[in-house]
Amino acid sequence: MKWRQHHLVTSEKLYDLGMNLMDVALSSDKPPTSWRVQTAFRDGLIIALLALIPLRRRTLEALRIGKQLVRSGEYWLLEIPAEDVKTKRPLDYPLSPELSRRIDVYVNQIRSRTADADTHDYLWVSSRGRPLRGQLIYNAVRRRTRKALGFPINLHRFRLAAATFWSMQDPANVRGAKDLLGHASFATTEKYYIMAQSRLAGRALARAIDALRTERPQH
Repeated sequence: MKWRQHHLVTSEKLYDLGMNLMDVALSSDKPPTSWRVQTAFRDGLIIALLALIPLRRRTLEALRIGKQLVRSGEYWLLEIPAEDVKTKRPLDYPLSPELSRRIDVYVNQIRSRTADADTHDYLWVSSRGRPLRGQLIYNAVRRRTRKALGFPINLHRFRLAAATFWSMQDPANVRGAKDLLGHASFATTEKYYIMAQSRLAGRALARAIDALRTERPQH
């Protein structure tokens, strides 16, 4: 049952969860200096970012403003050097206008008002202003997803969700998921494609059987 629950979670659902967390934090009657607002908005941004760009924990932890996260005109983009990537291949991701606006809010209104956050350039900060390490990011994401969904989603599940969502929505171009996930070859990504296609086939069979049963005369 738990396995099924995890595989029902899509990137779209996780993205909506992250955006909702940020919206709720901003609509709170508490000020941006409140640790509840700061951590809720931060965690929402992490979840929304991972839903679009499912980075590995080490790469996510290493994001620094002006280094891996850079401004390009009106928008932000990720320029991740090879040394921060498991496969030792540099990654480059432009961020959407919507996510870029949320990063602006986080950097200018949330992070900037966190005590001692100005002592370093790491993107993710704790309520005490220290760089947020990988295990704490992992724990925060699991805690937020457990509260919202009834079961926790770990960081690796974001990668599975992204590959599965892509293979179901755009199977003709599913090889692009290899580059999204930073895989060295499509072989690593292919298992997600196969899993997604088998689920689609199963659903099609179930619909066909249901239709046949509906059309068959009842005795």
